[in-house]
Amino acid sequence: MNIHTTMPEMSFLETANLVGVQLCRDAIWDGSRCNWLGASMEPVGSAWTVVQRAFGPDLYGGTAGIALFLARLYELTGERIHRKTAEGAINQALSRAETDLPPTLRIAFHSGLTGIAYVLVEAGQIFEREDLTLHGLKILHELASEDLSLQDTDIIAGCAGAIPALLTIHARHRQEFLLETANALGDQLLTRAEKSEEGWSWSTIGAPALRNLTGFAHGTAGIGYALLELYHATADDRVKEGADQAFRYEQTWFSPEHGNWPDFRSMGGATPAAPGAPDAPLNYGVAWCHGAPGVGLSRLRAYSLLGEQARLTEAKAALQTTIGALTSAMPGWVNYSLCHGFAGNSDLLIYASQVLGTDDYMSVARQVGSAGVVQYARRNMPWPCGVYGGGETPGLMLGLAGTGYFYLRLHDPNKVPSVLMLLPDSGLAKPGEPEAGS
Repeated sequence: MNIHTTMPEMSFLETANLVGVQLCRDAIWDGSRCNWLGASMEPVGSAWTVVQRAFGPDLYGGTAGIALFLARLYELTGERIHRKTAEGAINQALSRAETDLPPTLRIAFHSGLTGIAYVLVEAGQIFEREDLTLHGLKILHELASEDLSLQDTDIIAGCAGAIPALLTIHARHRQEFLLETANALGDQLLTRAEKSEEGWSWSTIGAPALRNLTGFAHGTAGIGYALLELYHATADDRVKEGADQAFRYEQTWFSPEHGNWPDFRSMGGATPAAPGAPDAPLNYGVAWCHGAPGVGLSRLRAYSLLGEQARLTEAKAALQTTIGALTSAMPGWVNYSLCHGFAGNSDLLIYASQVLGTDDYMSVARQVGSAGVVQYARRNMPWPCGVYGGGETPGLMLGLAGTGYFYLRLHDPNKVPSVLMLLPDSGLAKPGEPEAGS
């Protein structure tokens, strides 16, 4: 796919709006609630299979995630249909939150109640509806009294993902229980760390893996980032050590040949070689969830907060690999999802342009966006989504809502915060500069 294309006539905001219009058109209503049908991957027998289903309540693939995109779109366009549909999606999420979410995922940001509460707080501010904000805070207050030891661990499904969300909400609503819950989740991560000569890592996915994972969604990059955010809020040196050790584990397995970090999920009979071995028969993904883009986000954030040159070096390696993958992607592998597609990979470039103060990275992200406008939006072609073989699907992390969110980020990255890496402060301080009030 050639992303080096001239700017399209259609703006990025217009592109996002087209996605929003399609989502509003396709919503299925029942009274004040709405939902969507779409593709997802689910275990059927002994294999993962594409199925068509109504969506759950969560942020990752459910109605809460679609609501977040539509709320942000309404904020920039003022189109009332986007607000109405977002509110319908929120109502649907709230109607199913207590029944559809597994007990071990309740604290999760992408997969659980913390993500739904975050959407309520964000929508409450955008729509000037205090009832939504108070409902979100009530959900989080009730979560704080639950047994957190029962919750999963990583960014997608557990404690790590909830920490930055709680800190983000605490920065706006200074309720002490939010910080206390984040601290309790940090203690859970430190307690569960598996300590070795390579550093600290965590067992996360409950599926075969060659060793504990690297990467953002399920591995040490994401957990290290969460601990780093907690350290920034509390100055707890135990938490800082956990973040440092998570990154040290990950760097042990960095491959200079690939410019990347391996995906240790067990695939194709791969076996781990010695740390740093260039010919290790491993998969090196290039996605937010697994591989250089997500790792790069964690290292850029670390550099922004601490000013450590080693983290900047690691971030630049991730940037080089990510840009190479974006500019040389084979057409059959192109998708515009946030989780493992062009949209998510480009989020690293958007953040790099902000942290490093250069437009070079943003220019590549704009080229990715322009290519999508030319090939899909302007031709009224279906967007390639993250459920391979499933066609267009509405959700945030794998589908159209995430594609639309990407175009909102391209339109105004300072007003539209990343959903892939929450930043409790503005996230744009000079490297090593403390946030205001710290």
